[in-house]
Amino acid sequence: MNETVKNIFCTSRVKSAAIALPLIVLLLDAAPKWLFFVLLLGLLALLVRESWRLFFGEQGGFLLKGPVWFITFTLFFAAWFGGLTALAGALTLAVFALVLLLFEAGLEAEALPRFALAILFIIYLPFFLAHLLLLWDLPEGRALVAMTFMVTWGGDAFSFYCGSYWGKRKLSPNISPNKTVEGFLAGLFGGAFFALLLNWVGLLSIDWNVIVVLGLAANFLGQMGDLFESYLKRSQGVKDSGRLIPGHGGFLDRVDSVLFAAPVIYYGYILLAM
Repeated sequence: MNETVKNIFCTSRVKSAAIALPLIVLLLDAAPKWLFFVLLLGLLALLVRESWRLFFGEQGGFLLKGPVWFITFTLFFAAWFGGLTALAGALTLAVFALVLLLFEAGLEAEALPRFALAILFIIYLPFFLAHLLLLWDLPEGRALVAMTFMVTWGGDAFSFYCGSYWGKRKLSPNISPNKTVEGFLAGLFGGAFFALLLNWVGLLSIDWNVIVVLGLAANFLGQMGDLFESYLKRSQGVKDSGRLIPGHGGFLDRVDSVLFAAPVIYYGYILLAM
């Protein structure tokens, strides 16, 4: 085996993905919805803890911490109890509540940027993550959740391998210097491949052309999610969101693409396959 290829496959990044993805697929096959919710709730708590400094820095945003954390978990419970309607209603009320807090803060120089970041924070984490719960309730919901992870993580493996081996043209050097155009295109191919794989093995009955569109769109948005998290980290001078996962850093480093992919699969499935 070529030494470069061997080094790529032996990295902790690839090993972590190779272990995590089969475990998630097995969990989705056997777990009841309440267990899935509990696991996602725990993940949300970890993501909130990791993400706070990426949005607000080490010293900023503490006056918002209580209200924003309360809103974050309220949105997630709303999705659990009432689906998309309750989630959308809770998000609307949350924005109104944050506007009231903005008025209370007055005309301080940092007030408006902080509250704008707070709105982005609750959309990025609880609102996007809650779409995994919404996916579960769709026809073929478990397979759609599995698809979300497979087209993002599987596509990421394609992107990482091809970008490391063949990548030459930088995709976004100021935000993520290691990402290449070749890796980006390989990720799209990987997303479509893993989406079709679910169709070929009979886990999804969606028409092949629709599933290719969903795979491509989800991987594209997933890669944008990865770049968005890189932007947040660079804005705060942070290399990783955490150190809990070998080869990836924190949990946000692992699910940043999933956060962006879940909504596009949810709405894409409703528009194209139902």
